[in-house]
Amino acid sequence: MAELFGVDLGTHLASIIAEYSSKESIYGYPKRKFYLGFPGYDFSVQFHDKIAATPLGPASGPHTQLAQNIVLSFLGGGRIMELKTVQIQDRLEIPRPCIDARNVGFNVEWSQELRLEDSLREYVNAWILLKVIEETGMLGIPKGDPFYQTVFDISVGYDLAGISSPEVHDWLKRIRNAKAEIAAAKETLPAEYDAVKNLDIDPHIADSATLSTFHGCPRDEIEAIVEHLIVEHKLHVIVKMNPTILGYDFVQRTLHEELGYTHIELDREAFEKDLQFGEGVEMMKRLQVFAEKHGKRVGAKFTNTLVVKNHDEIFQDPVMYLSGPPLHVISMNAMHWFRSEMGDDFPISFSAGITRHNFPDAVQCNMKPVTVCTDLLKTGGYTRMSGYLKALRDEMEKCGAKTVDDFIIRNAEAPYQAEVARAGVSNEARIVPALVKDPR
Repeated sequence: MAELFGVDLGTHLASIIAEYSSKESIYGYPKRKFYLGFPGYDFSVQFHDKIAATPLGPASGPHTQLAQNIVLSFLGGGRIMELKTVQIQDRLEIPRPCIDARNVGFNVEWSQELRLEDSLREYVNAWILLKVIEETGMLGIPKGDPFYQTVFDISVGYDLAGISSPEVHDWLKRIRNAKAEIAAAKETLPAEYDAVKNLDIDPHIADSATLSTFHGCPRDEIEAIVEHLIVEHKLHVIVKMNPTILGYDFVQRTLHEELGYTHIELDREAFEKDLQFGEGVEMMKRLQVFAEKHGKRVGAKFTNTLVVKNHDEIFQDPVMYLSGPPLHVISMNAMHWFRSEMGDDFPISFSAGITRHNFPDAVQCNMKPVTVCTDLLKTGGYTRMSGYLKALRDEMEKCGAKTVDDFIIRNAEAPYQAEVARAGVSNEARIVPALVKDPR
């Protein structure tokens, strides 16, 4: 199977302009399905110290690897882009197929399929393309409108040796300030794109990272990586937790007895090796103090995929990784448990089995971003994303809310409506226990 590769900025611009003028579509995404906002509704959220126009985003994975992937996510309404994970080992042999999304999701995918340099080029090109879309007003929304507020979030893995290596260290420095890379991309453009060459583009592409670690990565190494990212790269950091943090017995009972996925066999050894719940809580409490001293924020993402034994013939590996509806229930429980220990205002992002049906409930729980992957592998792809925001608008309309914060507050029980953080906890206390009856 052919290797993945990107194309140059000029090719992207020519494609977008020609296709939009002739077909009113971009990369095959028809204008009639673009997310163009809903008059009177404000979906904006704060992510670390930036504002994003919606809480929705594509999860780090196949939907955030190439420049066109990120543009398509934007057209669907994604505004917090969790970029595909980069790591020191950038010459991987990726098995094909590596994803099975026929029903629930399984994969044997890993990090980026591109070289580090190529990944950076894709993210820079995407950043420029989104600026061009805004500057031209081609979507019918004037430049400068909050509609365009988009955040790029780095995803990096998987151990301290790799992340502190000269190659990854340099990569992180360059995406933090991509002035040279943006200038180089502009230089490749022919004269017909002089207007693009003259655009003033913010070189600071990302100031936050979501950390993904190897299964079984020791607590002290995770902690050291977060401290390294904060001190060396001045990044806000989200630690992606594994669903194994709930313990083997709870996950097996949920998966087999409550949800009925008895054909899925867990790997008990993975639960024993992975970060345990108590040490995860204590680690994050220490990191909160550390981050605050350095003027940064830390939080947790729930969750990574769940390692299970391979029971099918699609993949050759002895284990594979579960996503989709069953993971949604497990990960929502993990989030609820963890926040109960960390406090109402502990920053949490989420990715596990998100669909248009459960997206509004996830937003009610005061999580940001709420990211999606497996559902976008279904028919319709990126065009499904605008449906999540329509579903959110419909639920906001029902309770009379016009902003995300107001939506969270209005759905909480009366004693918890004084502030958003408390309201989010009230909502999750109602939503999470009911999931086993309607996992969606």
